[in-house]
Amino acid sequence: MKKLLCLTLLAGAVHAAPASKPLDPAAPQQDLQSVRKAITTLQQDIAQKEAARQQTASAIAQSEEALEATHEALNALEQKQGNSSSQLEQYQAELLGIRMKVAETRQRVGKLLASTYKRGQHDAMNLMLNQGDPNQASRDLTYYTHISRAQQELIARLRDQEIQLQAITERLEDELVRLGRMSAEKVQQKRRIEAAKNQRQAQVSQLDASIRAQQTRLQQLKEDEKQLTVLIARINAEIERRRQEAIKKAAAAKKAREEAARLAAEKRRQQVAEAKKQGKKPPPEPKQPAVERVDEVVDGSASGRAFKSLQGRMKLPVSGEIAGRFGAARGEGNSWKGLYIRTAPGTPVRVVADGTVVYADWLRGFGNAMIIDHGGNYLTVYTGFSAMARGNGAGVKAGDVLGTSGTMESGETGLYFELRYLGRPINPQSWAR
Repeated sequence: MKKLLCLTLLAGAVHAAPASKPLDPAAPQQDLQSVRKAITTLQQDIAQKEAARQQTASAIAQSEEALEATHEALNALEQKQGNSSSQLEQYQAELLGIRMKVAETRQRVGKLLASTYKRGQHDAMNLMLNQGDPNQASRDLTYYTHISRAQQELIARLRDQEIQLQAITERLEDELVRLGRMSAEKVQQKRRIEAAKNQRQAQVSQLDASIRAQQTRLQQLKEDEKQLTVLIARINAEIERRRQEAIKKAAAAKKAREEAARLAAEKRRQQVAEAKKQGKKPPPEPKQPAVERVDEVVDGSASGRAFKSLQGRMKLPVSGEIAGRFGAARGEGNSWKGLYIRTAPGTPVRVVADGTVVYADWLRGFGNAMIIDHGGNYLTVYTGFSAMARGNGAGVKAGDVLGTSGTMESGETGLYFELRYLGRPINPQSWAR
């Protein structure tokens, strides 16, 4: 509401001018910088994720190599287990055969000894004495001795083989146990490698999805950057066009002033000639207004005081020359509703008293403008900024810098300053000391 009221109050002070939109490349430039910063951040993030993806893919490849090696080791262990099992079965079969042979031999020897005992032939001496034919007895004793020795040697050899086979069987059984343990460990290792591989593959999938989404966002940001660049170029071109128009306006105004001065001088010359012709005294020269300078600028000494109490003691917002006084005619045909202070571009503009910024934007006919509400129905108006340092709603203290002076739309350089009470303009010089 206050902003609309301030614009209404200023309507009477603004001369007829074509409507123009505020053109400020600062906001798009800030947006462009933000977009470029976001692009850089996104590119760095994508690069980091690509590196992480490559590392994870390399780890997956290593896992696959480890799985292949583990698989080959398991195959080798299974083959060894198979060979050992076959050998164990073979040795166990041989051991069983030997044990059966030993048992058969023992059985035969036992039967032979039992038969001999029954026949009373268990004593070699009896065999020799009871035999009718000594030669036959000798031959029987020799056969008996050979058979007995052969049976004993066979039994001993079979026992040795049984012991060897038993030892080999025990070694094979131990080897099978060891191979079984190694196989179980390899199986567990394979499961761990597969679990790690699956986890890394899930990470790769997540990284791929994230990279795709960020690449899409990056493409959008690049499109935004392109559009903002075009917009800023268009705004700068329009600003340059308006600047050239302002230069032309200023040149036209200067030419109009020079023409008015020439006509006034011609009129004065005619008046003097007419007075001489009539023998009268020539009219007096028109008085030129004295140039008044503003040297004392507002500072923080007025901070905290009610605006009404500043009457007669108020300091002006900028230093320079007062080129347009309250109520004086302007070149465009209307009159000043405040003070126009000519000053160098870039001079700091300070607020005259405590208050709140209720308007900070482009104003047709005046350029960048700012309106301060000081309470008690008092407003001050500042126009012609080259840059504004405060925005709508900002609180200010007396002496705070509002911005820097620049050029108004008419081409005049300096600051235009108004003081209003209840919407009516008041002569600022009547308040200034």
